[in-house]
Amino acid sequence: MKDLTAGYQTPVVKNVSFEIKEGQLAAILGPNGAGKSTLLNAMSGGVRKTSGRVLVNGQDCMPLSPKQRARRLALVRQQIPLLPGVRVREVLEMGRYAWDGPLGTGPETRRAVAEAARAFGLDALLNIDCAALSQGQRQLVHLARAMAQSAPVLLLDEPGSALDFSNTHRLFRLLGEQLAQGGRCAAAVLHDPALALRYCSPVLLLKEGRLVERLEPVTCTPARLEQALCLLYPGIRVKEDKETGHLLCTIE
Repeated sequence: MKDLTAGYQTPVVKNVSFEIKEGQLAAILGPNGAGKSTLLNAMSGGVRKTSGRVLVNGQDCMPLSPKQRARRLALVRQQIPLLPGVRVREVLEMGRYAWDGPLGTGPETRRAVAEAARAFGLDALLNIDCAALSQGQRQLVHLARAMAQSAPVLLLDEPGSALDFSNTHRLFRLLGEQLAQGGRCAAAVLHDPALALRYCSPVLLLKEGRLVERLEPVTCTPARLEQALCLLYPGIRVKEDKETGHLLCTIE
């Protein structure tokens, strides 16, 4: 991101710049109305950009066609309806439209769909009607679709919002494993700072449409993290669990 300003009638995201490297899962934290979802939509080309650039491997994605952009950026929104009668396999195949058309079934698509289904534990559900799935299972289907899209950048808007506690942590472990294989990075909008501190680096703090802090949890002390997070969450306290080394967040 290079000096990106974007929005609707008026700018919501204002002069935001940051970099995410291969293998990283970046968290975007901010209060309601900070511009987090607008930022992801602007990166994917879904919001009018007024200035700045969004570069993937050095190429500005904004002038590209939607199909060309989809080969570089895959977006998973908060709420995406799944119509009755559509099978899980077909949703994953939709992620390949940028390469093979709306419902491509070439060998590369079959390989990408199979790998994505295996990564998110959906092998046994491929022929199931999406209407029969729980909300959490549907969220995993959308994440697998984005993975099958084979874009080097994943943009995830509250990916754990429909998942229970254990499946949320499972999801982030799976994402970490996939990113560790190389060739991809991801940015995820989150509301839970403890989740961000445990699984993400960098952690980007957005306030009133502006990037106010970039944190690397591994190299920051709990006191430094607490000081920065207080910009968004007054009264937050960050402590390290001596037994596990995990960072814990409480609020006064």
